[in-house]
Amino acid sequence: MNMQQMVQAMQKLQRQYEKEHKLLEEKEFTNTANGAISVTLKGNLEMVNIEILDDELLKEKEDLIEMIKIAYNGCKDQISEAEDELANKFQQANRTGGFPF
Repeated sequence: MNMQQMVQAMQKLQRQYEKEHKLLEEKEFTNTANGAISVTLKGNLEMVNIEILDDELLKEKEDLIEMIKIAYNGCKDQISEAEDELANKFQQANRTGGFPF
C-alpha cells in the first residue's frame, strides 16, 4: 500500500467515524433510578426527558433530586461506554491498517 492509498484509507476511516459519532450523538439513552425516576439523554448529553415514576417522590424534594442525579449519571455512563466502544472500533481498524468489518 503506497502513501496515497494509506492517506485515502485514513480519510475514509475518519469520515466513517464522524458519521457514526453523529449517529451516537442523536441516539437516546434512558436510565431509571430505583424504579422512581427515568431520565433520557441524547448522546450529546442533551436532556430529552425526566419522568417521575413514583409520585411519592414529589413529597420528598431531597429524594427526588438524588434520584434525578442517579438516573442522569447512569445515562452519562451509558453514553461514555458507547463512545469508548466506537473509539475502540476505529482504533483497532487504525492499528491493523484496514477496516474492522
